[in-house]
Amino acid sequence: MTTKVKTDAPRRRWPRRTLLALGLILVLALGALGGAGWYFSGEVVNVEHGPGDYPLTVAALDEETVTLPRGNDAEKPGIWGLAWEDGQAVIGDVVASDEETITRSLENVLFGELVEGAAVRIDTWTYRDDPATALGLEYETVDIPTELGDAPAWHLPGDHRTWIITVHGRNASPAETLRAVEVYNVLGHPVLAVTHRNDEGAPESPEGLHSLGEYESDDIVDAVDYALANGADDVILHGWSMGGAIVATAARKLAGTGAVKGVVLDSPVMDWNSTLDMQAEDRGVIAPITWTAKRIVEFRVGIDLDGLDQRNFVDEFDMPMLLFVDTADQTVDHTATLAFAELLPPEQATVVTTASGHTASWNEDPLAYAAALETYLSDL
Repeated sequence: MTTKVKTDAPRRRWPRRTLLALGLILVLALGALGGAGWYFSGEVVNVEHGPGDYPLTVAALDEETVTLPRGNDAEKPGIWGLAWEDGQAVIGDVVASDEETITRSLENVLFGELVEGAAVRIDTWTYRDDPATALGLEYETVDIPTELGDAPAWHLPGDHRTWIITVHGRNASPAETLRAVEVYNVLGHPVLAVTHRNDEGAPESPEGLHSLGEYESDDIVDAVDYALANGADDVILHGWSMGGAIVATAARKLAGTGAVKGVVLDSPVMDWNSTLDMQAEDRGVIAPITWTAKRIVEFRVGIDLDGLDQRNFVDEFDMPMLLFVDTADQTVDHTATLAFAELLPPEQATVVTTASGHTASWNEDPLAYAAALETYLSDL
């Protein structure tokens, strides 16, 4: 007698209402993920030129010192700016302190009136306004032709045939570069402190968004052309933060032309992927939202983030490089810069490390910063 064994168990059928609920949950989850990703992408590519916050209040003031509450970087050693709504000063060493306040030397009031009770902030840029107001340096504003229109730049004259092109970071201005402009001017190099697309006074990009260096670099290539057409034999590119990504990408586009004699990078974004991962983690953003935000960034501005990881293109850099790397940087992944330097031949990369925060290598020790630049230039 043969017994048939039935092996096919009946399939479990989900109730239609349950399937609809699961589908709705999935749609809502994807919508929330996309919405969060879109918001985070805007934090990366949106253009903003607001005045910033002033979280500190001047507690006391005399001709030589200013007293501030502790916190918000008020106690950091070095040379810093002190900014308020309609003025700027330069402050120096801490000369006294107690549990609640810090008293620092007041080096110079560049413009405006500093008074007790004023709302202020510690300013990494240190100098504001223009080269004449900030540093007493002769300059003129010139227009650099770009594919989007003329972009203004400060031109400071000099005797050398190697011009310096300084490139500021995201949502900043040429004033960010004045700390090094002063050094180059003393050494006799002509300087172009440039603007790029979406800066105040410069042409707007078609989408009105930052491209994280991909297309801004075209404006720097145009600035190099301008320098070569106006007396330069070659140039050195010096970029801060996103300006470092812009400069690195421009240097790659100009590789082999002999136009770029050297590259100086200060707290540069050498890899946007790891920098965005770091920023997301600091804000408590979960990995799926970060991944989605990156894809939205790429879609919104037409870029490939892997194409802005300069470590992938190290062979395209054919010039000596000076890299200022701040190990206390909480804005940019500095380890990508160190890794990039390791990939270069030892004789091609000079690395200077500090620990005062994003783009604060000069602030920590202006004399050491100037000496590093001077040595680099003399070696060229």
